[in-house]
Amino acid sequence: MRPIVKQKNFLGFKIWLENLGYEVKQLDGGFVARAKSREAQRAYKKSHHYVRVGSDLSGNQAAYELGAEFENHLRAPEQTCTAKAEKEILHIVKGESHGMGYLVA
Repeated sequence: MRPIVKQKNFLGFKIWLENLGYEVKQLDGGFVARAKSREAQRAYKKSHHYVRVGSDLSGNQAAYELGAEFENHLRAPEQTCTAKAEKEILHIVKGESHGMGYLVA
């Protein structure tokens, strides 16, 4: 049996699901997450409406798919940023007054 996420990322995975619009309920050491709103149900594949994670980090297929996506976000957060957004962030960090990232304090 392969784990859904690493043990150290278990709580983060649960919080991530809550932020995505899932209603999370505690079980014996694990949890169940359901897409709670109509918008969330429309936004996610039907197979991802119900996610179950056990205390031994096992679960249903939706949990494995979302767990893999969560772990990928943790491994490579810079890949979630577009080139344009990265350029704007660099302008802000360097304090440059030109470009779209200019902030007026």
